[in-house]
Amino acid sequence: MTRCCFLNGQVIPLSEAKVGIEDIGLLRGYGIYDGLAGIGGKPFRFADHWNRFIGGAHALNLNIPVTEESCEKKIIEILEKSELTERANIRMILTGGETVGGIEYNFENPTFYITAERWEALPIELYDNGAKLVTYNHLRELPEHKTINYIRAVNLQNWRKEEKAVEILYMYDGQVLECATSNICLIKDKTIITPAENVLGGITLKVTLEFAEAAGYKVEKRLVYEEELKTTNEVFITSSFKDIVPITKIDDFEIGNGAVGEVTKDLMARFAEYLKM
Repeated sequence: MTRCCFLNGQVIPLSEAKVGIEDIGLLRGYGIYDGLAGIGGKPFRFADHWNRFIGGAHALNLNIPVTEESCEKKIIEILEKSELTERANIRMILTGGETVGGIEYNFENPTFYITAERWEALPIELYDNGAKLVTYNHLRELPEHKTINYIRAVNLQNWRKEEKAVEILYMYDGQVLECATSNICLIKDKTIITPAENVLGGITLKVTLEFAEAAGYKVEKRLVYEEELKTTNEVFITSSFKDIVPITKIDDFEIGNGAVGEVTKDLMARFAEYLKM
């Protein structure tokens, strides 16, 4: 298998892809990113991801050099040529391109590339028995957008592994926000609660809440406070690369009775069924 990518207008082998050392994404960390699941050789909920990508590009005044239609076609081509026709992790990255004077960039000459790799599932026991989160006080810059600034998340990965946690949960000023690469939901009395401010709008979260509401669950998007974590019945996280992961422990305390809750199990089953559609 030869992994392929799309870079500045061409589909080429990943081994041949190069980005300049004066790219403002590398020199100044100026760019946006999106992560998508490839399901059955196609990007999952591409229109939702594209709309989020556009929002990030506008926030950073970046020029997207492809249309929605052409981008989706290139993703499908990459998946086919890379033989990733079952499930894959797809990444789209857009930067301002080569720097001008070390701090500016030419709007008309961005760097845009797409990569894809084989999806690796988390250990099955995390889905069966629940996983752990560790909390950290942090508010991302431009939290409503998916920028390439993952400094804090990358810096904390060794600590996360030492704590045997699946994710890092960001808290700030007494509020629950989001995980480093996931969204979070609390369940109390069969009501699904998710933070509504200073967080990235996750696509897997959006899908989950859609079929949750269709199934009759109440959904609340609002401020969520730290003390609510210790009184909630269930917790789960959502991510394009993880799907729905039940959480049974946060730091040193158990969630609910320490087992995966019935609502979470129901939503996981519904999401798995949705992926087969």
